[in-house]
Amino acid sequence: MRTLFLLTLLALAAFCLSDLTDAKPSGPESDKAFMSKQEDSKVVNRLRRFLGGPAPGVDPLEPSREVCELIPTCDELSEQVGLQEAYKRSFGVTI
Repeated sequence: MRTLFLLTLLALAAFCLSDLTDAKPSGPESDKAFMSKQEDSKVVNRLRRFLGGPAPGVDPLEPSREVCELIPTCDELSEQVGLQEAYKRSFGVTI
């Protein structure tokens, strides 16, 4: 039983290896896997433009949000009515 299994496995391995050595591309389709340097630079520049977008700006309300988070009443109120209104009710100053 083991010898039959080993012979089958060896035959399968030989078949796969012989198939790989015979599979060499020929003709114009073998050039499709490669691109010229000009085409390569176009692709890279396109990716740079896509990935290199502008960074998000700084939130002008962030300092006020941090101050409001330190006071529990302002923090709870900001969840209900919004940060600007909670800050205005807590400190009497408009942001």
